[in-house]
Amino acid sequence: MPKLTFFFGPGACSLVPHITLEEGGIPFEPKPVALRKGQQRTPEYTALNPKGKVPMLLVDGRPLTENVAIAYYLAKTFPEAKLLPLGDTEAEAHALSLLAWCASGVHPRMSPFFGPQRFCDLPDSADSVKKLAGEDTAKNFPLIEKQLTGKQWALGDQWSIIDAYFFVFWRWANFLKIDVSAYPNYAKHAERMAERPAVKRALAREAEATAAFEKAA
Repeated sequence: MPKLTFFFGPGACSLVPHITLEEGGIPFEPKPVALRKGQQRTPEYTALNPKGKVPMLLVDGRPLTENVAIAYYLAKTFPEAKLLPLGDTEAEAHALSLLAWCASGVHPRMSPFFGPQRFCDLPDSADSVKKLAGEDTAKNFPLIEKQLTGKQWALGDQWSIIDAYFFVFWRWANFLKIDVSAYPNYAKHAERMAERPAVKRALAREAEATAAFEKAA
């Protein structure tokens, strides 16, 4: 079994593989990264991940980055965990399509809420950037709602990594006070996710890391 070391930032999109590792019962060494302190940009970190971001998974010391790649690696390396549908090429491709959409279609549209100055540095532009991000998010959430209609999980009866990604977006929406009242299926999905022991363990670890960072400040 490979030795896995997982670098994550509390509250960031790295919660996706964090939950996945816990769901799969996969042994790993957690390494929290204080994003607000810029630990992801230190020479020590960028020597492993020049992108300077999370998540990062060290596989026997070799860095693997990007949520989709990490998700696929975990699903293929630990097939018994049933993290993604494997063996059926079309089903596997469909799952990867949803994962890619989460990473490239939903996630980037919400990122401007957290740092509008990184998208436009003109004076007094933050509100406009956030407004555009809100409009894009309002187009994506109905698609997630439709994907969850009549299903317990994103792909049906079997939990998958896509559910972790959907859960992260829901948490961000609530943190940002985005109106989500129009998405009852999505709300029920989030409730089911919050009750899963693996999710509770990942969130508890992230809360513990946040508290430690604040104490050290």
